[in-house]
This record gives sequence, C-alpha cells and structure tokens, in this order.
Amino acid sequence: MKKILLGFVGLLFSSGAFAQKDSLAFDENNKYIYYKTVDQPGSIADSLYSRGLYFLTKAYPKKVLKLAKADKDGNALTGTGIFLVNKKGLMGNSEGGELSYTLKIEVKDGKYRYWLTDFVYQPYQRNRYGNVEHMHGKDVSLEKASEKLSKVDFNACLNQVLSNSKHVGDNLKAYMLKTSSLEKPAEVKKVKRVSTKEW
Repeated sequence: MKKILLGFVGLLFSSGAFAQKDSLAFDENNKYIYYKTVDQPGSIADSLYSRGLYFLTKAYPKKVLKLAKADKDGNALTGTGIFLVNKKGLMGNSEGGELSYTLKIEVKDGKYRYWLTDFVYQPYQRNRYGNVEHMHGKDVSLEKASEKLSKVDFNACLNQVLSNSKHVGDNLKAYMLKTSSLEKPAEVKKVKRVSTKEW
C-alpha cells in the first residue's frame, strides 16, 4: 500500500513539474514573458528568417497579428498582436477585454528563439446599446493588472495569456518546419521593342 501511495505522490509531483515547464516568467525588466528556444538542426538562418517572415505576414489576419519590424541583417523579426480575454460572470464567461502583445523572433543556423512580452490589458465595457467597446484610457500593463482586476479575473487572464501564447508558439513551430516561404516576385518579361519609323 505504501508503494502505491508513494508512486501516486511521485506521479503528482512529476505531472506538476511537467505543467510548470510551460509557464510565464519575468524578464530582466520585470515584465511577463513567454520565452522559448527551439533547435532545428540542418536549417540555415536565411530559411528560418523567411519562414518567420511568412508566419508574421500570412498565419493570422492583420488585426490579430502583424509584422511590425523586419531586421534582415540582425536576423530578427518583431510582430504585434492581440487576443481576447474572457472574464468570469454569474452566468458564465463574457468578453472582458483584449490583450495586446509583442512577438519577437530571432534566428541562427540550426535554431531560433521567440518570446511574447509587453502584454497590455485593454478592458471592455458595454455601451448603451449593449455592444462591447473599449474603455478608453483604462489600458494597463499585465504586471499592474492585479491591482485593477479581481483576483479571479486576474488569474483567469494569466491562464488565457499562457494558453494563447502557447497556441501562437505552436503555430510558429509548425510554420518554421514548412519549406514554403513568401512568394518570390514575378519576373518581369522583357517586351520586344518595335520601331514605328521603319516598316
């Protein structure tokens, strides 16, 4: 019986350790960050860069995730995006607001890294027509959101940030494995010149 109990306790601790592998952390500026490094042996930096660029321009609609800056020399890409955050209500979840973030991708030969940071919570409110709209001037960084939101809403917000960040990361990994890239510009065919002076 003791062996079974010890095995069960060990299983709980190992599953808890596994769940903590994928979590939000704080960076050197005390901002929330979702950071991953991925090894991709045999890939060169140029192909990883073009795949990352393809991801930022084609994976999501522009209002959800878009390219903000491309630095070919530094092998770095920056995108900005948003996702919806639900809040707990009496009758279930409702749209609580949206969270904007910055996605940064850096590539090297054989590996790349990405991180989501600069999370800013933008709360919603219902207008007099019952439609949801932004509460202007109420934007708050995720680090200070615990002061503005209830504990339940803040914890739900953190969980949604983590799951959405993981989803974006999983999509990026899938795009980084694809061999397709941005369409090459079509070659301009040379047009034969005709002289109207001679005939």
